[in-house]
Amino acid sequence: MHHDLSAGPVDPSAPPRFAGKVAFVTGGARGQGRSHALRLAREGADIALVDLGSAGQVNDPDYNTATSADLKQTREDVLALGRRCVSFEVDVRDYDRLAWAAGDTAARLGGLDFVIANAGITDGFHRTWELPVENWQTMIDINLTGVFYTCKATVPHLIERGAGSALVLISSGVGLKAVPQLAHYVAAKMALRGLSTSLAQELGEYGIRCNTVLPGGINTEMTTAMVELNHIPREQLLAGFRAGQLINTDLEVADTTAAVLWLLSDEARLVTGLEMTVDAGESKK
Repeated sequence: MHHDLSAGPVDPSAPPRFAGKVAFVTGGARGQGRSHALRLAREGADIALVDLGSAGQVNDPDYNTATSADLKQTREDVLALGRRCVSFEVDVRDYDRLAWAAGDTAARLGGLDFVIANAGITDGFHRTWELPVENWQTMIDINLTGVFYTCKATVPHLIERGAGSALVLISSGVGLKAVPQLAHYVAAKMALRGLSTSLAQELGEYGIRCNTVLPGGINTEMTTAMVELNHIPREQLLAGFRAGQLINTDLEVADTTAAVLWLLSDEARLVTGLEMTVDAGESKK
């Protein structure tokens, strides 16, 4: 028998596509993480926000991290959308605290469906043999080990929730196509692809999916950090991003958010182990 699988008209009375879902977002206070959290909330999900706030600081490099006020504002914005929201000031280098936040989220919001491992930092440019050992360690601890900790803390709750749960790990365009003078960032972002693929293989039997999103250069607070750490004009940096792309247009956080939400949605129910570029073609130029 032939079945019509076309989407057809959208039923305006249908519940939002993420109604009843709970999403755990690291780096959720600002930038891409904030955008992901607010879109998920707008489409029906309850949100757990994790960011550094007053839980610590990042040295080597000296990095202006999200503040308690940033986290509070994002939480208020989620609540204003009529969704429940819990927030945690946690350093992703602190596994025990992350595990506590994941458990508290599941207890307070009734479970955990989605994880977006988004927290990360950048650095100034250094030739690899001149890169301070401390800067290498900080980068790997946050951008790679912090994502592993996030997955380790949350996956048992996803398994408890069952089939249909999903993770999205935020890598980078440089996770596919390296750039010079950021070897520690490139190494961490390339490694996330391996971590994600391993998780996809292990979680398939549970009906749980894991994918990566690899954004190009986006005009966010991370761009601000690159401007400050490298002492170059913002427009020069953005122009450099555009020059490396096939489509000469600035990427926005909404572009990455659209990819993340699709990967979490039922439309992507059989998509796992994917490395999705959102880079205006940079990785293919």
